[in-house]
Amino acid sequence: MNQHEPSLALTNALLIDGTGGPVIDGATVVVSGGRIAAAGTGAPVPPHATVVDLEGKAVLPGLIDAHVHLGGLGFRSTPPFGGRAATDDYAAAREGALRYGVTTQRSLGDFLHDSIAVRDGIENGTLAGARVVTSGPSFQVEGGHPNATVWGSEPAAVREGARMPKTAGEAERMVDELAAAGVDLVKIIISNNAIFGPARPELKMPWHLTEAIADAAHARGLRVAAHTETVEDARTAVERGVDDIEHLVLRAEEPQDEAAAEALFALMADRGTYLVPTMVAHQFEAAADGDARTLRYGNHLVRRAYEAGVRLGVGSDAHSPGLHGWKLRDELVMMVHDQGIPAPAALSMATKTNAELLGIADRLGTVEPGKSADLLIVSGDPTQDITAIGRVHQVIRSGRVVFDGEGA
Repeated sequence: MNQHEPSLALTNALLIDGTGGPVIDGATVVVSGGRIAAAGTGAPVPPHATVVDLEGKAVLPGLIDAHVHLGGLGFRSTPPFGGRAATDDYAAAREGALRYGVTTQRSLGDFLHDSIAVRDGIENGTLAGARVVTSGPSFQVEGGHPNATVWGSEPAAVREGARMPKTAGEAERMVDELAAAGVDLVKIIISNNAIFGPARPELKMPWHLTEAIADAAHARGLRVAAHTETVEDARTAVERGVDDIEHLVLRAEEPQDEAAAEALFALMADRGTYLVPTMVAHQFEAAADGDARTLRYGNHLVRRAYEAGVRLGVGSDAHSPGLHGWKLRDELVMMVHDQGIPAPAALSMATKTNAELLGIADRLGTVEPGKSADLLIVSGDPTQDITAIGRVHQVIRSGRVVFDGEGA
């Protein structure tokens, strides 16, 4: 929708604006020029606006998935990255997400030039799909995760999807290269490969390199995300300067050292470090709305982090084609039904908090005047029944309807 197109007025809606404030019943949201012009019970309807009555439906900000892989990371797949064809421009990921109301995705480990080209193509309108924020490749240890564990050391995947420094100087030069290419952030893999077999500590990113990467990224205005698999590694990563922890743990059992978990969460809350737990990472089939209530993570670390005041983001770790969108829905259901986080708080995490994490809160994440009109319209009230987030009526991005259908 450009400035010459008629305004759109969504009336009689239940407004969940993402700010964490109370739900507003009977609200009107006015969209003009691709942006939100007004929102609330007293919002005036422009005389020539297209009016849509949304009785029985809720309007909320477009969802943001803080952790995806656009091309997929199918286990030792051929061709690399989950069977993505060289010419499809990540079509399954960028278009599939919209069906579930995900209007922005943060790519944390994809081909460098492809992910940047797709990000820019979506932003300038030459490609359809959810917006993209990308790290490009991730920093890894040669022979470790995922270059050996997932990609089988396939040369094209390693060349485009990994950066494997041996020294602090190499790490700084690689950060320079990525910054010059236009990445939005940097990601570090901190893994000893234990999720694939016996632990191999020699394959974990050395801490002096983690610190060198983080320092170089921050000097260039880039945030740093770290994949970790243990409470101990998460704490050290936070101490070395990373801005958010991805996964935290990748095992179902509660940590043996309860005090260590509490100390980690206190440190993260004090430093403002984000946690994106990706509880749903190992789910590969969509749960029906009712069945999603039974999904279990296996421990209650996420609830404990929430109670400790850690800033929680929401991410799905969607990777192979066909996973994007619905996995974020199921992650939200798990947050509420498994971890006991209130639905309004979980929804705010998937919108406002995620926008802050991605550094895009000035234009996305809440339904407020001046922000981009990225909106999700669902049947029902997801603050009362979180599974309503899956009953998608319409998805709007930059003021245009990009998905229209009752349910997804």
